[in-house]
Amino acid sequence: MAIREKTQIAALARASKGGLITVQAASAALRLPDAVASARLSRLARSGWAQRVRRGLYLMVPVEADPAKPTTSDDPWVLAHELFSPCYIGGWSAAEHWGLTEQLFRSTLVVTARPTRSKEATFMGNDFRLFRVRPAQLTNGVIKVWRGTERIDVSSAERTLVDCLCTPELGGGTRHVGQMLTEYLESDKKDVHRLIAVAKKSASGAAWKRLGYLAEALQPDDEALTTAARQHLSEGLARLDPAVAKRGRLIKRWRLWVNVDVN
Repeated sequence: MAIREKTQIAALARASKGGLITVQAASAALRLPDAVASARLSRLARSGWAQRVRRGLYLMVPVEADPAKPTTSDDPWVLAHELFSPCYIGGWSAAEHWGLTEQLFRSTLVVTARPTRSKEATFMGNDFRLFRVRPAQLTNGVIKVWRGTERIDVSSAERTLVDCLCTPELGGGTRHVGQMLTEYLESDKKDVHRLIAVAKKSASGAAWKRLGYLAEALQPDDEALTTAARQHLSEGLARLDPAVAKRGRLIKRWRLWVNVDVN
């Protein structure tokens, strides 16, 4: 490898995020036009010193690595940030991060405002489950956490619960969401006032009904959540788990069809 090429690879590695680099970032690092930087990355990919993730995004292979062997991104969260921004890590992946569940999920759940063709995607051996929202929905209750040397957006424990109450499939179904809520309310992370504040900004009418019912069923001695849920009770009926076709029994005080057992 020529000295100039080694210098360029080192510059690209320094400019990368978790080893990942866009054409625009490469252009800035090498002080070259985008088209030239893109061609340079393509050449490095052909020679094995970079790996194309998708159009405009590459993974730099460490200089000490064997270019004949495939490599992958060390952290799917960092990869998700580069692939699907604007976005945050949410649902079951955020629940794992905050210790709300011990269940392991194969895919990383990403809440994104980026247009997507499918709910599922696989890049570099990493599976992603995508849930699209409006850009304005990417802020309330979303915080940054360190993943190695990178800061990545993830939903707080409270926003994670609210998202999963709005769309239970993000938490692996209502039964699992109920377990997550119980874990939260019995942990030192518990902050009911903060949970209610996040819900006031992000919860749907159906989410308030699910929250009220689950809080009453799982934590009957804690009335703060049921009181708040009653204050935000909307018209119409909802299903406890919208993924389950049967109606179940109607709980009139919550305007909710209870179609799964959460106890």
